[in-house]
Amino acid sequence: MDLSKLVELSTAKRLGKGAVIIKEGATMPYSMYIVLSGSVRVVKSYGAYDQMLVATLYPGDFFGEMSLFLMKPRTATVVTIEETVVLEINQSNVYEVIQKDPQFLFSVLKTLCTRIDDLNEKVKR
Repeated sequence: MDLSKLVELSTAKRLGKGAVIIKEGATMPYSMYIVLSGSVRVVKSYGAYDQMLVATLYPGDFFGEMSLFLMKPRTATVVTIEETVVLEINQSNVYEVIQKDPQFLFSVLKTLCTRIDDLNEKVKR
């Protein structure tokens, strides 16, 4: 994935520590994000006594792709751990991003397959 091509086509956002980027259950915007710097937590039931940490993501990692491609509500909340810069890819630019950088789509598919494989391993236990 060539981040320099993506930066030209997308919007970078700088967020402070503790910022909620996406909220579980939200329906808009249908965007995915790539972490450029900093780190984020992906959390289910954010703020509840039984909240669950799903993942911690670092530069190069992405999130929000399910909502973008399936146009469904968010399945988790994503919160910055520290000052973080993310690149937003939304409905209006996702096709252009894929055309300009086909490697981007391959990277997304590879990561999704890895996540599914990890879930399959957890189910086997």
